[in-house]
Amino acid sequence: MKVSEISKTAEALYARMKKDRYSQSVIDVTEWVIRHFERYCNNKGIIFVDVPTMTQFLLEQYDVDYQYPKLRMQSQLRRPLLIMVEFYESGNYCKTHQRGSTTEIPIEYAAFFMNCRNFVNGLGIGVKSKARKLWTITNYLAYLVSIGVTDVKDIKINDSHKYLNSLEKYSPSTKRIVASTIRELYEWMYAENILGFSGREAFPLIRKCPKSDIMSYYSRDEVLKMLNSIDTSTTSGKTSFFVFSITAFLGIRAGDLISLKFSDIDWANNNINIVQQKTGRLVCLPLIDEVKFPLLDYVKNVRPPSDDKDYILITAYAPYTRYTCATSIWRTISRCVEHAGLDGKGRHRGPHALRHSLATNLLNENVPLSAISNILGHSSTRTTEIYISVDEKNLKELSLEVEDVL
Repeated sequence: MKVSEISKTAEALYARMKKDRYSQSVIDVTEWVIRHFERYCNNKGIIFVDVPTMTQFLLEQYDVDYQYPKLRMQSQLRRPLLIMVEFYESGNYCKTHQRGSTTEIPIEYAAFFMNCRNFVNGLGIGVKSKARKLWTITNYLAYLVSIGVTDVKDIKINDSHKYLNSLEKYSPSTKRIVASTIRELYEWMYAENILGFSGREAFPLIRKCPKSDIMSYYSRDEVLKMLNSIDTSTTSGKTSFFVFSITAFLGIRAGDLISLKFSDIDWANNNINIVQQKTGRLVCLPLIDEVKFPLLDYVKNVRPPSDDKDYILITAYAPYTRYTCATSIWRTISRCVEHAGLDGKGRHRGPHALRHSLATNLLNENVPLSAISNILGHSSTRTTEIYISVDEKNLKELSLEVEDVL
């Protein structure tokens, strides 16, 4: 993109933002940043817009790290430049931008990355999973260049370990996902005779029993306390009430919830019919009053008009689109735990914790394991059996009698 094209691109961008129902204040901020950036480029004699130019501009003018903005305001100052370039290249723009999502493919590994992309695209996984793996690989290749490794043949086992140690801002679970992706990459490279060692040599697989951990659990009273703590007089409260209710009472997964469509609701028979993303199984859930009324309240009084007419959950801010990230569901439920004043120490606060709690509470009420398995959409009751680990009431029934000792 040339600097001379900024004005024309920006005007088209503002018109698109108005169409997407962004507030005038947001458009004003976007216009102010882009105008400031255009003047900066002209004063510096810059001809083409690229990532280094935007990085230097944000650093000099606003003291903002382009790759890792620390504050919300810093992200707001970076966003106008990101969406301007995206709009110029594709005629569209992303609603949000994750940190590091704009990492460019190092030119030293451009040809190699194309082969990596073919490898990832050939995997039997979803589109989002493929994008995540390619994003991880891109960041890793950029790290290799930064430490002077510019040829795949020079990659050593310790390079990946050093890379993981450099990810100080990542959570342990995210680091495990990164390590898994690099292991998979190494396995492919080893099979193609690109590397002299395999992914399993770099990251040995250490398996543990899935029942070794006690899952997070909230009692029925705690669930009701969280539910009652939600202020349903506000629009955000009505949204939270619906999200929390359908998760707590039906155990629906976050990915299935953000994909829930109006066509999935059988109002005549009070059922919700969904094909689970994780298992591909069709699950029929009862549309009980505890879920139906929060759903109706959300749809009638909160849900904004949107081009994504088929989907139930719509973002609260412009552009009004369907939810594309399950993280939003986690944040909603996590806030409910905090507002209720519950001690969440040592317990997860997301939708899966409510799913576990539902199963355990049903088990405590003597609901058959097979029925719980059907509600959760498990393909086998063996999967549901892991919830017995927190069923203190019935745990004694599993113990063996001990003979009297004389």
